[in-house]
Amino acid sequence: MKSTLLLAMLCLSGFCYGQVNQKKGYTNTSEMGVLLGQVGPNNSSPVSKTSFTASSFNGYRLMHWLAAGITVGLDSYKGNLMVPISLGLRGDILKNKTVTPFYALDIGKGMTWLARDPSLDFKRGGLHLNPAIGLRFATNSGTGITWSVGYKRQILESGRYFGEDQGTYYDYAYNRISIKMGMSF
Repeated sequence: MKSTLLLAMLCLSGFCYGQVNQKKGYTNTSEMGVLLGQVGPNNSSPVSKTSFTASSFNGYRLMHWLAAGITVGLDSYKGNLMVPISLGLRGDILKNKTVTPFYALDIGKGMTWLARDPSLDFKRGGLHLNPAIGLRFATNSGTGITWSVGYKRQILESGRYFGEDQGTYYDYAYNRISIKMGMSF
């Protein structure tokens, strides 16, 4: 897995040239990737889990090191589909470089519009947090190819009512490492 990822990154970076578009105005970064983590229910041995993630940041670039906007995504956690909607910040650490490190920060709430389970009376999303760092490789057209690594936390509450003050409640705190690849302009 590591060697494949490194090889793909080197191949993509070999096709990149020019400078990353860092002008003021509208900016977008759309990414897809995996969420890596371990789950250990009821004090049992942890089991590795891999989930899918996708997101799109749409914002306004104020300076090369600061863009602010809205991020909308789709995350899959063990059959629970979440739609995180967040306020987002993005920025390039170096100015006008062919390859530049960048940062990303999304803070918001996960929505459960797609997480239907007839055996539960309610499902509510909670805090969504996703800081990340990465590299942006400039292309000739002013767009960039991005690779990022981050931490993603998503809260989910669900349960079933059995009567007055009785029920079964589940609180999940998904903590994952995110690895994403995408495009930006």
